[in-house]
Amino acid sequence: MMKYSLLFISLLSQISNIALAVSPDSIVERCNALTEMKFDNAKVIKSELIEERFTPLTKLADTLRGAENNVITGLPQFCRVELAIQPEINIEIWLPTQWNHRLQAIGGGGYAGFIPFDELAVAVKDGYATVATDTGHQGNLLEGNFVFKNNQLQADAIADFAYRSVHEMTIKAKQVIENYYGQMPSFSYWNGCSTGGRQGLMEAQKFPADYNGLYITAPAIQWDKFLPSELWPQIVMQEELGQPIDLAKLDKVRQAIINLADEQDGIKDGIIDDPASLEITDEFLKQQGLNNNEIVALRKIWQGPTTQTGQFLWYGIEPTAQMDALAGSTPFPIPVDYLKYWINQNPTVDWKQLGYKGFENYFNDSVHLYRPIIGTDNADLSQFKHLGGKMIIWHGWDDKLIPPKGTIHYYNRVLKIMGGQNDTDEFLKLYMAPGVDHCKGGEGADKINGFQSLVNWVENKQPPTTLTAQKIEKGQITLQRPLCPYPQKTVYKGKGDTNNPTNFECQ
Repeated sequence: MMKYSLLFISLLSQISNIALAVSPDSIVERCNALTEMKFDNAKVIKSELIEERFTPLTKLADTLRGAENNVITGLPQFCRVELAIQPEINIEIWLPTQWNHRLQAIGGGGYAGFIPFDELAVAVKDGYATVATDTGHQGNLLEGNFVFKNNQLQADAIADFAYRSVHEMTIKAKQVIENYYGQMPSFSYWNGCSTGGRQGLMEAQKFPADYNGLYITAPAIQWDKFLPSELWPQIVMQEELGQPIDLAKLDKVRQAIINLADEQDGIKDGIIDDPASLEITDEFLKQQGLNNNEIVALRKIWQGPTTQTGQFLWYGIEPTAQMDALAGSTPFPIPVDYLKYWINQNPTVDWKQLGYKGFENYFNDSVHLYRPIIGTDNADLSQFKHLGGKMIIWHGWDDKLIPPKGTIHYYNRVLKIMGGQNDTDEFLKLYMAPGVDHCKGGEGADKINGFQSLVNWVENKQPPTTLTAQKIEKGQITLQRPLCPYPQKTVYKGKGDTNNPTNFECQ
């Protein structure tokens, strides 16, 4: 009888300890205690328990991303941690009380300078411990002057932006997670688009042990080439016409091209599956109201940058992409600041004075100076593969900022170095999304289940075949398509509901 009484008391004690471990007071104490953590080059600035809603500091950069972050609601209970890494790297770590034992790191965009609170919220709602960084500076994601202070280029700021901030963030976040939960994450994932995509690929190339899975969208890789190329449309229009082409004309041309080629895939849906294969005649362009000089300029924009003698430098955006960002009435700010502060180190430089010769020099200087630092184009991913890492990349064919052919170019180099299609398929798959703009938007299906597919691949050893892409408007699925792994294409079988993925096949 005494034996069973002692066992009962022991069980009660264990139950009490478990209850204490998850009691509100205990959670608050554990969260607050994170401020006492010691790091060699970092410090926890603040830790607090958040429930239901959070109001981040509103920053212009977040507004530009389209994030509505005056207040974020519907949040689960989580411990919010502000961490500062020397010299000026700010980190945000969110630790949900109901944790799924995984880490999901969120990438930035443009020149960064902000915390993507809206995307942290999505991850924490799904049970992930999640983390993001401003990459070492605070500011507008379109402004690149953070690397230029006191009339000098700041090498540390460039290194932090290029790779150091993300790696340091990853190491510190895992230490905080272990301290808070008593264990490291079972799996660590990266999720990023544009600059965030580049950050993830840099991790695979430079720090392949940091993440088990990388979800990469429209990556800003080959930074040294594509970034100066974003100024090419303005250079062309300045040299050929003396002024930009009227955007209404460009929109008319784009829509006419889409209408002309729309039904070539057997479906009239306003989406071109492979815009790179289109053949567009001068006569067709004249019918849309372009004169001869405008046709010359537009073809040069589509073709992408060349040397003065016509030799290929880099890719252009596709004819089905919107032209308002790179060929609008004013140039896109990111390459202008890159020219001023990163290349010339002179805020007074006027891009209009470049001409074709000056642009070629600008391009070559960029490759020479920054390919080793931030090119992020190392196609040897053997160490990442050896460690069991998996990666899914997708890019929208109608991306108006980063040429999708650049991502295909990188992927083909990976194929060559990593032993061909079969060997590469073991750890990396690329998908092209018809009609999708930069990261999201466009006429195509831009809600893609790739992240969930990546998790399944990493944890259950089930490589994805197709991904499912949806267009959601006003809460309703208006379009649904499968995406096939490149170089395969998604082909309609010719009958059945075009919103049913089973009515398509990969060829």
